[in-house]
Amino acid sequence: MEQYPVPYQVAMIQMASDFLNRKENLAKAEGYIRTAAANGAKLICLPESFDVGYISTRIPEMMAAAENEQGETVLFMKALAKELGVHILAPAFWKSQDGAVENRAYLIDDEGTLLGSYAKTHPVGDERTLLQRGTQYPVFDTKLGKIGITICYDVCFPETSRLLALNGAEILLVPAAWRGNFYFKEWWDINLCCRAIDNLMYVAAVNMCGPTGDQYFAGKSQICSPIGELMASCGVEEEGILYGTIDLARVAKEREFNTVLIDRHPEDYDALTK
Repeated sequence: MEQYPVPYQVAMIQMASDFLNRKENLAKAEGYIRTAAANGAKLICLPESFDVGYISTRIPEMMAAAENEQGETVLFMKALAKELGVHILAPAFWKSQDGAVENRAYLIDDEGTLLGSYAKTHPVGDERTLLQRGTQYPVFDTKLGKIGITICYDVCFPETSRLLALNGAEILLVPAAWRGNFYFKEWWDINLCCRAIDNLMYVAAVNMCGPTGDQYFAGKSQICSPIGELMASCGVEEEGILYGTIDLARVAKEREFNTVLIDRHPEDYDALTK
């Protein structure tokens, strides 16, 4: 019988970021991470572009602040993960040597090792023309299970999470800067629980909250069970830490009982690639 890690605690850091103020944002994130670690969290996740904030009409300024893996944000989070013995998901804009910029999320293990990163595959708004989009859907095989990542708008596309599930993902992490206007708060809720039950995996989503510049973020960080149950959630405006328990044995149990992943007929789905 396959052995799974004992159930463990995850922590979603719902926070507001001060636009382009990396020093202040890293200090705020550090405080939350230290609290979450002290409370037993083994996997701690931050929102999309937490280090410089996110304003959709000011993408060029965010691009100018972008770093690579040797930049301040990633090095700071690697050292913190090693010190505290926790896994950290740290989303930040990435810049290549030739100046191309991607919206990424970095996964760091409890020894301070950068396991890799995911680049947003579905840019939205001005991102479409200004950022380089990702084309890969990595699944990270970690001490805490097999982890997939999508960023914000990516979660609206069922194909993204399905690809991750078919590649073995048991947990989907969704860092976001999801806005709270129009019907977006409700769209966020529905997407998250649907991606969970669609793929019989945990979905742990962490969002920015409150106003940043002329943007207003929806908050509502939440954790959904492998059958789409809302296990825990935050409100719209308050900053704070959302905790939840991940039990990988439950993923295996639900996937044995519910055969949706093996009853597929890919031969019928050609239209999805056109």
